[in-house]
Amino acid sequence: MYDRLVLGRRRSCAWDQVSRRRNKSGLIQMGNKHRSKRRDRFKGWRCDSCADMITSVQAGWVEWLASEDKHGNDILRGLRLVHRGRHKNARNHNCRYDPREEFRSGRTIVEGLPLERLVGTDGLMVLLSLLAEGELPHREILELVKRVQIPGYELVRNLSRRQHSKLLSPVLSHGYYLQSEIREMLGWANQASSYCCADR
Repeated sequence: MYDRLVLGRRRSCAWDQVSRRRNKSGLIQMGNKHRSKRRDRFKGWRCDSCADMITSVQAGWVEWLASEDKHGNDILRGLRLVHRGRHKNARNHNCRYDPREEFRSGRTIVEGLPLERLVGTDGLMVLLSLLAEGELPHREILELVKRVQIPGYELVRNLSRRQHSKLLSPVLSHGYYLQSEIREMLGWANQASSYCCADR
């Protein structure tokens, strides 16, 4: 467990040196001139704890749980994107794991990074290094990569399953959408919401 703490500190120090060059808002903006209204309303990322929006990169935190099995092998799990501090809209709810509770209940250490370390090209490299280390579940890292690196993915991800089922099947596979498919899905969702509003 001590090795885990030292490794966590080393990672944190290494990632402290990562350049933080990005636009003033800190959000990845959509570059296409034919952006849909829904894309223009991009407000951030949905918190995996309270389900409210994380409206800036500075307000986001990525965390996971670290423990050991009987043989001393590292087990990392529970990767999630949450609000960095207490969230006002959620009745002062703390979205992050409680380190004391996690350690008390399962001798688990909470590790994490600010979201700002995972956006942009340097952030992509950090995420790829996490993937290469192979300690965190690959599916969870890949989903996080798509959420913070692929323009429009977070909006499409938040569409309901019913909305997804009405759309054409993706060229690659479910959850891996090309930009043209993201534009199509957001356009369809925007049209559907327009019809709903018109019916009222």
